[in-house]
Amino acid sequence: MADAVLLITKKGYGKVVEETEFPTKGRGGKGVSGFKVTDDSGPVIAAEHVKTGAGQRVLVLTAQGMALMTTVDDISVRSRQAGGVKVMNVDECDKVVAVLV
Repeated sequence: MADAVLLITKKGYGKVVEETEFPTKGRGGKGVSGFKVTDDSGPVIAAEHVKTGAGQRVLVLTAQGMALMTTVDDISVRSRQAGGVKVMNVDECDKVVAVLV
């Protein structure tokens, strides 16, 4: 089991990034990028600490009441600079509003 960060966007894209890919920054640092945001993916709305290989479940909810339950292991592990993969099909007039781990 490894520590990781789950990132989910407003339009249902997501990815898992290993925690070691996020370097520690000192005071006054400007942070690091964690997701390649595009018009198709939308902005990141959730970043959750997860463990890969543990069968941990994730519940993704939309504004119109759609719900998807999946495991962290079913979401692709990608690099910090990469875009995400489609985790949930979200209608054009809908958006992801909550992610529960």
